Amino acid sequence: MTTQRHHKVPSTVPPANQFTILVVDDMRTNRVLLRKFLKTVGYAVVECSSAVEALDMMMSGELQPNLIISDVEMPVMDGIDMVEQLRFLKTPVASVPIIVASGNPSDEMARRSLTAGADIFLSKPFDLAELRNEIAELVKLSGSRPKRPQQRMNEPAPGINRLKRNQDR
Repeated sequence: MTTQRHHKVPSTVPPANQFTILVVDDMRTNRVLLRKFLKTVGYAVVECSSAVEALDMMMSGELQPNLIISDVEMPVMDGIDMVEQLRFLKTPVASVPIIVASGNPSDEMARRSLTAGADIFLSKPFDLAELRNEIAELVKLSGSRPKRPQQRMNEPAPGINRLKRNQDR
């Protein structure tokens, strides 16, 4: 047995064997609700209060999430601009699945999000069962996912609060 002290793992670093979801939202309440929900489902969660903070962490290599859930409307940089910048990085994070959401959704916002490179656009408040299913589908596909997703999308059916990218699966 050694007398060396063990290093404490920072709270932002999830266990290596757990699927990590990055939640990016300027509203603390939204981040807390999503964190509690995602942790009960079994995911590790890292939170960022701005798109700039999230981009900095990912570009520096400090954070390599398996999936990102981002709000659209945030100060300084919105979620759509963050998605666009992520997709042009020359790192593995460029192909991470991204769910973009807004409490004030519009067809134009959804189209811009998907064109920028988001995989799914959802409206808030989330239907938690739908969110869980969408995450599970993206988790399943993430291993065989192409580096640059296609730019086409499906039109939403009446009553459906999401748009998804049309991918060859």
